[in-house]
Amino acid sequence: MQQEQNERTIPQSTRKAKLYGVGVGPGDPSLITLRAVEILQGMQVIAIPKSKMERESVAWEIAQAHCPSGVRILELEMPMTADKEILQAAWHQAAVKIKAELDLGHSVAFLTLGDPSLYSTYSYLLAILKSQLEPDQIETIPGITAMSAAAARVNWPLAIGDDPLIVLPGIEGLEEYEQYPNLVLMKVSRNLPDVLNHIQKTGAQAVLATRVSQTGEEIRLLSPGEVIEKVDYLSLVLYKKDRSEDLG
Repeated sequence: MQQEQNERTIPQSTRKAKLYGVGVGPGDPSLITLRAVEILQGMQVIAIPKSKMERESVAWEIAQAHCPSGVRILELEMPMTADKEILQAAWHQAAVKIKAELDLGHSVAFLTLGDPSLYSTYSYLLAILKSQLEPDQIETIPGITAMSAAAARVNWPLAIGDDPLIVLPGIEGLEEYEQYPNLVLMKVSRNLPDVLNHIQKTGAQAVLATRVSQTGEEIRLLSPGEVIEKVDYLSLVLYKKDRSEDLG
């Protein structure tokens, strides 16, 4: 903490500004790490990715209590689209804005729910900015993931012993992985009926977790034959082969 406090007192002309990718956890402010808090307390600029669909940033709601009162918010528009050209244009535009702040000597914390290294927009920005910054100008702060928080809420181990854990962004190609005992299916809002059909077909145990540790949280065991047409965008499924002897 002292290091970040000292950073604010060093003249901008001599300070080397840094980009921090800060994971703030799944939603509960108590699940943010001490290192993330330490970084946020010394920031001048907080970068927040937002889509036009979002009214408020959950990541900012978590982080704001730990930021200086005069911190400046840099909103970066990230469209909710599968169009790669549109996305790449948005990533490059965001990278330009962040680089401009760094060139002025302003350190920037890019906020992300969960962990910045797991399906995060931060990874795309990092790929662009790595070639433009010195290695010591970038620091990534890990965070607690929604899948870890969901497993903890239902007292399920994500994996046991030497069992592998497979994390999939949806269920495309799921048949290739159904022999594995532990799966985490992310972004299931896009194809939840297919997920439910697969669970019923295989007889697996599954937990649906929506907005983990946030307002509107719902975490529950899925019943065989259950029908759910829609689910919140921030939803995932923990999927296990029936191993009652291990789960207790």
